[in-house]
Amino acid sequence: MICISTTTTTQFFNKPSLTADNHHFNHIDMIEHRRDFIRKVGIAALGAAGLSNGLYAQSLKAHADFAILSKTRLPPVKISASRVIKESVGLRPFRRSGPRIESQELGNKHIIHNYGHGGSGWSLSWGSAMLAAELIPEDASLKKIAVMGCGVLGLSTARTLQQKGYEVTIYTKDVYPNVTSAMATGTWSPSHKLIEPDKVTNEFQEKFKRAYYHSYHTYQRMLGLNQVVDWMDNYSIKGENTTSSNPKEAELKIQLITKEMDFYPKGEALSRRENPFKFKQVTKNPTTIFNIPSYLKMLTNDFLLAGGKLEIKEFGRPEDVDALPEKCVVNCTGLGAMKVFGDNDLVPVSGQLCFLIPQPELTYRANMSGVYFIPRRDGIMLGGNHIEGNWDTTPDPLVKEKFLTTVETMMENLKG
Repeated sequence: MICISTTTTTQFFNKPSLTADNHHFNHIDMIEHRRDFIRKVGIAALGAAGLSNGLYAQSLKAHADFAILSKTRLPPVKISASRVIKESVGLRPFRRSGPRIESQELGNKHIIHNYGHGGSGWSLSWGSAMLAAELIPEDASLKKIAVMGCGVLGLSTARTLQQKGYEVTIYTKDVYPNVTSAMATGTWSPSHKLIEPDKVTNEFQEKFKRAYYHSYHTYQRMLGLNQVVDWMDNYSIKGENTTSSNPKEAELKIQLITKEMDFYPKGEALSRRENPFKFKQVTKNPTTIFNIPSYLKMLTNDFLLAGGKLEIKEFGRPEDVDALPEKCVVNCTGLGAMKVFGDNDLVPVSGQLCFLIPQPELTYRANMSGVYFIPRRDGIMLGGNHIEGNWDTTPDPLVKEKFLTTVETMMENLKG
């Protein structure tokens, strides 16, 4: 017979005997303990969740604050006289009556003038080229056209004519970098020193409008082409001792750029958190800039690749123009038109610039008290000076000092 031991089984299942009352109260205690445990666990969980949410909220706020601060912390310009790499003084061709875009018969030649844009030549170059091209007579014998001048107006006009099927030769005394266009600021300023406000007529307004639209849209189509044209945020600072902008310039802008045309992005006053400077009154607006060296190089290459010819030639009198083999000539000589064509309405407006060593990390520009800086590939450009009637192209040390001092003040008030 096989005997099975039940010792272990008895040990596990035999409990102390309980009366009915004891069993009832123990059962109630168990329930209360269970409820108390659940309640404590729940409170702990809620507390942990609250703490977690609080920490998460603080984290979000800290992240938001960091984002705002990060957004407004701009890299500083390294400002020092020892970092100046070049200086220049360019002469803007200003006509008090506005740019000359008209035709003229001269000897055996049909002359079309396209010059005298003051400080707006870069901005309006494509639109002015369009207006000038429209003045060419529809004559099959005029397939070959001469362009006088190789600045931004001359090159833009030459390219516009090529796109219309003309064979173009540029005649010029100088090429880049020895042209006036190479000494320009290179920013969108379509009404800057363009005409005296009291000389604006309805006809001029209409021409300006067409040139304005055409130029703007042409430049926007160039975005992405190796940054020859780009957008950049501009900060306008009004400090306690800063001067206001030229009232005549403001008047002209209001006259020319009507509400219908004022589609350019507006400036916005910055709040304390948005403001990267310690100055109280700062506005920010995006603006178009032109990287002049690469832009002029691109235009020249495009012109030559399209079959254009370029000849070095200096003009001193109308007979020099009449001696050209082409029957139709477009004059884009700027101040040179005073000597060649006797235009006494032309006045030079000098503008001094100085350049600091390039800083690729700078992606913004700023202006204060009539002085600005604009980072470009060829250096950080400092400017803001213009003297009407000045032919002297020698840089003034005092003007350079003003540029450096003003930009230094801006940087001293840049939030760290």
